[in-house]
Amino acid sequence: MKIFSKIRESLRKLSKTAIITIAALGILAGIGIATKLVTAEFYPNRTPFDYSKPCNPNDDNIYDRCGSLTGPVFNSFINTPSYGDERAFVDARRSDQTSGSDLYKNVLPNVTEGSKEIVVRMYVHNNANQSTNASGLGIAKNAKVRVFVPTATSKALRARGYISADNAAVVEDTVDFTASNEFKVAYIPGSAKLFDNDNFKSGVQLADSIVTTGAPIGSDALDGKFKGCFDYEAIIELKLKVTTKENSSVKFEKQVRKKGDKTWVESVNTKPGDEVEWLLTSQNTGEAVQNNMIVRDVLPPHVKLTSGSVKWIAPSQTAIQNDKPLFDGGINIGNYAKNGGSYMMFSTKILGDLPADKCEVRVRNLAYVKSDQTKETEDSADVVIKKDNCVPPQPEKPTYDCKAVSLKELGGRKIRVTVTPAMTGDVTVKHYVYDFGDGSTPLVTDKDTAEYTYAKDGNYVTRVKIAFTVGSETKEVESDKCAAPVTFTTEVKGEQTPPTVLPSTGPTAVIGIFVATSVAGAISYNVVYRRLYR
Repeated sequence: MKIFSKIRESLRKLSKTAIITIAALGILAGIGIATKLVTAEFYPNRTPFDYSKPCNPNDDNIYDRCGSLTGPVFNSFINTPSYGDERAFVDARRSDQTSGSDLYKNVLPNVTEGSKEIVVRMYVHNNANQSTNASGLGIAKNAKVRVFVPTATSKALRARGYISADNAAVVEDTVDFTASNEFKVAYIPGSAKLFDNDNFKSGVQLADSIVTTGAPIGSDALDGKFKGCFDYEAIIELKLKVTTKENSSVKFEKQVRKKGDKTWVESVNTKPGDEVEWLLTSQNTGEAVQNNMIVRDVLPPHVKLTSGSVKWIAPSQTAIQNDKPLFDGGINIGNYAKNGGSYMMFSTKILGDLPADKCEVRVRNLAYVKSDQTKETEDSADVVIKKDNCVPPQPEKPTYDCKAVSLKELGGRKIRVTVTPAMTGDVTVKHYVYDFGDGSTPLVTDKDTAEYTYAKDGNYVTRVKIAFTVGSETKEVESDKCAAPVTFTTEVKGEQTPPTVLPSTGPTAVIGIFVATSVAGAISYNVVYRRLYR
């Protein structure tokens, strides 16, 4: 089998068993696949004919340089001088990449750069031995090539090539396209061509059905009859157009200046009575057209709009707007293509209505923009208002103390403790520490009331320590005013054990007891007698 040199330049391939990292969302058969390690491989995984092994039709090894002696087999040679591993038969380059030793790649990067056009290449070789062509055994019937072109939009897409015939197994291979931004590809009609070493040296156009049901190929004509042998190997090329996804983006900026100044800034110092000007800049920085761009503004306190000052400034016009719309829902400034935009400008007067205890305040003017394609975004600019000849009031000296603690018994040795802090100036309570005086762990809380149940009777003193935040410091106060005592005892009820020694009562006490006992007995007897006999 002779190997012609006219199409062997730049054809040699290595096996596609290397792991290829697709650092983006990929598309496999038009379906999104998550970012992962992808193995770019041919299909099916078949036993190859090894060109490096001499042809011997009489030995037991059928996978040598003889090729197939039983009929057509596509792209199953390895170690060929012209191509290497035929099983990896699909690759691609950008159309503006025309020189270099490694033009065609199994994973083609940066497809959104340069020409934004991809040349997909397929190598076709019927591995049937040339001796089987005369009888027709080795000729592929109804041979076709087909390329699946992905239809999704992503940062990584996969195309798949197929070679088929009625009397040969289908073989397939893949090629991946990647970019840093999302894109889609589309077949360029009329771009598919076949080149070989014989009848189609200058190329012949294939049917556009190459991207649908498949395009017929052949050795003498495009009749589906494709002969076996390296003499009839062929190259298929077709082109894909790359279109980047149109991203939507709006640049929006809010600026301010004192009337008469030339420079727009983000913050300006003013005093009551000054007039300031505000500028809102909107620009489409994306690829997609921005439709119905709406700009609105929210005036800050201590300023008043100068009536009739709202201006819409566009390349084609400068139009005075009514006072209200910009600050009540916004103004629709229309549609803008890439890099298009406009300005909105208005003036305000600084008022002298600052609080009496303030010599200086900073107020912020917020503005917003949105469109049909983008969500609402905002930007802001500030004015610092300073009173003339204003002496700021001296800050109140902070004081802090524990004013009182009250303790209430709730029954069953349960108490409720309430603490009252006393403070002035820049002081806040950070937390309270309740120590119930029974050796238990103190309770730390930000609550000024706490309940607690003692485990046993006894005399206790509850103390509360208060931690105050004074400016940036923490101060703790503990005093007797924040303490309260409580006592719990339990009365013993029921029979009592008589004393072992009688108390000395004396004669008078004995007589008294006797008399009292006698009187009580007489009364008791009289009551019983009356109940029984009356």
